[in-house]
Amino acid sequence: MQPPAPDWESLGVAGALLSRYQQDQQSLLEQLATFLESTLPQQTSVRRTLGVLGPRRTTALSLELGGTRYELARAKSLEAQRTRVVRGVAVRSEPMRIEDWLTELSAALATELERTTGGRNALARLLQG
Repeated sequence: MQPPAPDWESLGVAGALLSRYQQDQQSLLEQLATFLESTLPQQTSVRRTLGVLGPRRTTALSLELGGTRYELARAKSLEAQRTRVVRGVAVRSEPMRIEDWLTELSAALATELERTTGGRNALARLLQG
């Protein structure tokens, strides 16, 4: 018997992202990249494979919010990093556990997206899966 599907709204953004991370790392990276590119295109940078012999795959993403750059990249597994940025210059970078990175990114994203109606709608779409 399979457990019931979680209710994304009650879990919140961090819970939704953590759950997706635990289910499928590549899928999380793909979904997060697509979501961020469409919602915050000016602050988002995504790297993908060329896809000559197969489908294009997201290999890394970067999002800059409020003086912090959040980076997620696929090596053997997902690797997360947070970089403090001052006037366009990276001051300090530090690797982070994926769970901590997702929690911190979620809080920054929720704050950023709550400012506009379009952002709130995008946030609702992310939570719904």
